[in-house]
Amino acid sequence: MYFDRRLWQLTRGMRGRICATVLMGLASAVLGMARFVFLGTLLARVFAAAAPAALILPAAAVAAAVVLRGVLEHARTMLAHRTAARVQEALRLKLYDKVAELGPAWFAGERTGGVMLALVDGVEQLQTFFGQYVPQLSIAALTPLALFAIVAWWDLPVAALMLAVALACLVLPATLSRLNRTVSMSQRDALKSFSAEFLDAIQGLATLKAFGQSTAYGRMLAEKAGRLREATMKVLAASLITRGVIDLGIGVGAAAVLALGVYRASHGLMTVQALLIVLMAGTEVFRPLRDFRTALHDGLVGQAAAIGINALLDAEAPMPLELYALLPAAAACATCAVAALVLLSARLSRLLGVRVAATP
Repeated sequence: MYFDRRLWQLTRGMRGRICATVLMGLASAVLGMARFVFLGTLLARVFAAAAPAALILPAAAVAAAVVLRGVLEHARTMLAHRTAARVQEALRLKLYDKVAELGPAWFAGERTGGVMLALVDGVEQLQTFFGQYVPQLSIAALTPLALFAIVAWWDLPVAALMLAVALACLVLPATLSRLNRTVSMSQRDALKSFSAEFLDAIQGLATLKAFGQSTAYGRMLAEKAGRLREATMKVLAASLITRGVIDLGIGVGAAAVLALGVYRASHGLMTVQALLIVLMAGTEVFRPLRDFRTALHDGLVGQAAAIGINALLDAEAPMPLELYALLPAAAACATCAVAALVLLSARLSRLLGVRVAATP
């Protein structure tokens, strides 16, 4: 999976909020499971031709579970994004201090476009990394365990098969992590190169036109844009392959759970009510995996952005920060020295002029 320990250190002081987001996601999954339990009970009573009064309680429970889950999901999403914004603010402050520490001497040897890519776009990409990917990764890992405990009450073999399929779908994307990381780094390098050249072209447009090099520079930018397009398509292809693997696992797993449930129900090892609950609960078991599949690309992009940010944080200033404090005093001394030299030269020239005038 895609995770950066150095970025995780920035969440110090906010990890309680992240844990609260994960717990709210688990509670939402449990409410979704409870909705299907009540719905399965309602359908079983309908099939058994129960009295209308016996249908009121499970129907009301289904409606309450739907409303509570909607409220909980909204609160979880808002809390996750607010936490991500605080992490971004802490990271921006840390980057600002690092930029001040590096000083102008370091930036004189760097491309402006590459640095701005890490300072602006890299930090912005971490919004979805901390707001969606990190909480969803934890929810996708913990939800199958919680739902296993619920489904096992009705049928242990089906619950065990659900758990095995869910964990397999969670682990399968890790087999493609090297491919995803390679194409993501290639796309980041292509974007960094294009951004640097494009910004230089905009800043030096008048100079390029003056020397007749605007057309040649434009062709070079077109080539770099083509490389960026190809790298981006590779990232999308790798992301689609990963999502396809997860979708295949979910589809095969759901079919296997359905087949096992029908087999056990047909042989009298499972009641119709339990079969209805298991069939509908399968949707809730695999829902965190589908959400994680959507957030997987955010984790990939966030990992690539973390590499650029960490490279900037690891940079060393060519001149110690203490020397920059001495620059005003050094400049003042140099100014005084220049002024003294000017006055001395003026006096010498005046004396020489007097001597020349006194010698007819």
